[in-house]
Amino acid sequence: MYIEKLSLYVIAMNEEERLPRTLESAKNLVDEIVVVDSGSTDRTEEIAKSYGARFIFHEWESVGHQVKFAEEQCEYDWVLRLDADEVIPEALAEEISRIRLNGDKDGYILPIGEVYPGMRHANRWVKHYKQIRLYNRRAWTMSGLVGHDAVVKAKDNATKGKCRNLIDHYSFMSLHKAVDKYNLESDRLASRSVEQGKNYSAWRLLGCSTLEFLKFYVLDRFFLLGWWGFIHSVNVSYLRFLKFAKFYEHEQFNQRDNPGL
Repeated sequence: MYIEKLSLYVIAMNEEERLPRTLESAKNLVDEIVVVDSGSTDRTEEIAKSYGARFIFHEWESVGHQVKFAEEQCEYDWVLRLDADEVIPEALAEEISRIRLNGDKDGYILPIGEVYPGMRHANRWVKHYKQIRLYNRRAWTMSGLVGHDAVVKAKDNATKGKCRNLIDHYSFMSLHKAVDKYNLESDRLASRSVEQGKNYSAWRLLGCSTLEFLKFYVLDRFFLLGWWGFIHSVNVSYLRFLKFAKFYEHEQFNQRDNPGL
């Protein structure tokens, strides 16, 4: 067998609603399940252990640190990474099973597509994320850097292939939670811009949301998702606007507090 043993690792935090579907979709594909938790107060631990997972607490520092720690807890060289809101559909499961038998690469890109209410699976024609999620840790490994959750080469001649079928990503839980998420994310983006010494003009506020909407809705083909594609495109364009608005807010407060500038 090409991949004799395979570990699954998942990072989680209060994921009792979505984790069962994730683990159910992968349980027959892997030989070990590792769930690294950053302090859940719901039934996440109970659910993980019901699938035979090793449940490990690790205090959150950043997503980059958390996935690196989780990867290191796996027993086997070959690992599969899933987030707690991701599901492997049957077609992808069959593809991974074939790779385990006769694959010839060190790592495999698993495309990740969004699934919204009323959808059965992700639409492959809408722009989706692409990450190496099935890989040999001797060839590819998590960097452990802040905010970086993609693998980097562990050896110079590491090879990679790509799966045809998509992971179903159930990131959307409600509009209320989505808006809260975008608000926090815009805080992070604005703060990072300040830390990096960016100097955005206030004129960026004009038109930035319109351009972002057109990018997602038209160029990234979210119009194929119907009303949910429209809603998503509006939300992410507003996130873009909030980033520049909060940067402008910081600059104005800075001038008020330092009138000599």
